Amino acid sequence: RHCNVPQNYPPNKPLSNWVTNQRTQYRLLQEEKKSQMTNERIRRLEAIGFVWSATEAIWNERLAELTAFQKQSSKDPDQRHCNVPQKYPPNEPLGNWVSKQRTEYRLLQEAKKSRMTNERIRRLEAIGFEWSATEAI
Repeated sequence: RHCNVPQNYPPNKPLSNWVTNQRTQYRLLQEEKKSQMTNERIRRLEAIGFVWSATEAIWNERLAELTAFQKQSSKDPDQRHCNVPQKYPPNEPLGNWVSKQRTEYRLLQEAKKSRMTNERIRRLEAIGFEWSATEAI
């Protein structure tokens, strides 16, 4: 169960505006800036599965898909891998996501702007992710 309302949700624009405001207020609170967000509101929203970061939610979904791919890649645990082809017909978004993780990691290594974090690196490496597609083959 989740409450991941998109920022632009035409069927219910007031709801999408309200959700966007909740996310903004939460971010301000996290940044220790003036915010209308309260601990009680956080508790109540989290109790219904409110998604604070849509980007993070998608990242976690893709990681779960990659974990499932890795487990299905071989019956032999020593042969399992996370080498999803970029064009992977059963799940093209996953193939693109895997490629994007490698790109973001490379950017981080080059001290360029990147969305890759130490936590994401840790989680990917925990399932045997290879950072170089050529090393992965």
